[in-house]
Amino acid sequence: MTKPKGLFSIGEIATVCGVSVDTLRFYESKKLIKPDYTDKESNYRYYSRENLIRLRIILGLKDAGLSLLEIRDYIEGGKHVAKKIKELTYRRDMLNHAIDNLKILDTKTGDLTVHEIELPERICLCKNIEAKDLTQALFSIGEFYDELIRKGVTISRAWPEFCEYNDYGLLQGKFPIDDFTVKVCIPVDKEYLSAETVRFPEVTAVTVDFRGSYYELWKAYESLNYYMEQNGLVASGYPQEVYLDIELDGSVKLDDPLNITQVMIPVSS
Repeated sequence: MTKPKGLFSIGEIATVCGVSVDTLRFYESKKLIKPDYTDKESNYRYYSRENLIRLRIILGLKDAGLSLLEIRDYIEGGKHVAKKIKELTYRRDMLNHAIDNLKILDTKTGDLTVHEIELPERICLCKNIEAKDLTQALFSIGEFYDELIRKGVTISRAWPEFCEYNDYGLLQGKFPIDDFTVKVCIPVDKEYLSAETVRFPEVTAVTVDFRGSYYELWKAYESLNYYMEQNGLVASGYPQEVYLDIELDGSVKLDDPLNITQVMIPVSS
């Protein structure tokens, strides 16, 4: 049989899309794609340009991590569109966050580059800790975690835990490691919003990803202060720290030269 005018064989379409003929047949069996024309005698399938466009959409969604069932829901739309948009947005945000974390983990020793970022809204359960030293601070943070675990609180995965320091003196070269106050902040899902939670609004921040011992973290604050002065920025919130490089058992070694701490200062111009 002569190939219908304006249509393409299954092999041609498969080649253009970089997939196998079996893959196209499988997608057809899952009702994701339907050939424009199927010869009744030979059962040969022929595809149109429109088939190709739909197939490319399917493959793009698959590359984005969607299952075939999710792809069909996405393409067909319907009553679950709002739910699917919410799911995909969350997945996108989590992927972007993972990419950002990998970039931070690639920070080299001595790199004090300042970045401007957008901090998302975070809903947290917080506890103020009066610490005589850094070791006690870590112990108290652990106790707060234990308390939330026993209460059955669902901790959000959208943002890591962080510590806020109610001390603008950190930007002026004061870096106490004894007798200080720190607020440990554990993000929770928005559904947990209650009188006990603290809302940290979406805000612009300057940040330094610092690789080195915590006792040398003053260098990051020094760089942040210089950048803010040079760019006419002022702090609009207290300094925050995220500890990203921890041991396999979850512990933190304060004097480890390979530690990575993300130091963030909310700012306004």
